[in-house]
Amino acid sequence: MVLAHQGCNRYENGTQVTGRHGGTNDDCVSGLAGFNLANVAGRRISLVDDEAGVVLGMAVFIRRAGSPVPRNAFSEWFWIEDGKIRNIWTAMYYPEPERPVPNWPPYEGNFPLPGKQ
Repeated sequence: MVLAHQGCNRYENGTQVTGRHGGTNDDCVSGLAGFNLANVAGRRISLVDDEAGVVLGMAVFIRRAGSPVPRNAFSEWFWIEDGKIRNIWTAMYYPEPERPVPNWPPYEGNFPLPGKQ
C-alpha cells in the first residue's frame, strides 16, 4: 500500500515516466503488482525534511531468480504533500553482476555479489 495522490508523477533519470498514457492507471503507483522484485537490500533513509515535505531514500533492488533484469542501485526523492506522495524523482544505476554495490556502511560495497550471499 502506497499513500500517494492520484496522478502523482514519477521521474526516472530525468525522464517523466508517468502521465504518458492518459489513464487513471498511469501515475507513480501504477504497475507495482507485477514489479520484478525479490528483495530490497541495503536500505537507507538519508534525509527527512518534515518542513519541506521531502524524503531521500537509497537501496538496491534484487530481482527474482532467473530474471534477465539486473540489480538496480537507486536513490529516490519523495515529495510529500498532505501526508501523501506527490512526486518521485529517482536516479538509477544498473551495475554489472560482478560490481559490488552498495558502497555505504555496513555493506562496504560487498552486498550482494553472485555466489557470495
